[in-house]
Amino acid sequence: MSKKPALEKGDWIVHAYYGIGQITNTVTRAIGEEKAKYYRVDAKNSTFYIPVKNPLNDRIRLLSSSYKLRKAKQILRSAPEELPENHNDRRKYISEFSGKSEMDTSAQVLRDLRHRKQEHGLNDFEQKVLDSTERMFVREWAIIQEISEEEAQEKLDQIYEEVLA
Repeated sequence: MSKKPALEKGDWIVHAYYGIGQITNTVTRAIGEEKAKYYRVDAKNSTFYIPVKNPLNDRIRLLSSSYKLRKAKQILRSAPEELPENHNDRRKYISEFSGKSEMDTSAQVLRDLRHRKQEHGLNDFEQKVLDSTERMFVREWAIIQEISEEEAQEKLDQIYEEVLA
């Protein structure tokens, strides 16, 4: 009895480094003398390949569900956590969270960095993390709800405004 692959053509995935992409097909590629099957994933500005064998790991996950999006929006509306005052401690804390690509974790990073930006401002590293996390969050939101990224950004901005009011 053969095992069904964990992913299929048309599935959306989130890669911690490459972003969100859609599986377009499977290909056999040779690395050295070894051949293996890979999923071809087309992202917004790139194409990458992930092995068919064990494709989901700590860097790759399936697109979040509508339920997880609702949960993430609740996190965005909740009280922020104060980030450490020491910039090295803050960098370590942010790096631990931003390395995880789960939608609820991204919502925590967005919430806490937006709060820090309003209260104290952000350094270059923090601003870069905020920008990249927000881009991926908005793109995933748009795909989940089948709306444009502009509409998803507007909805996120509305949440930010609600929290600041």
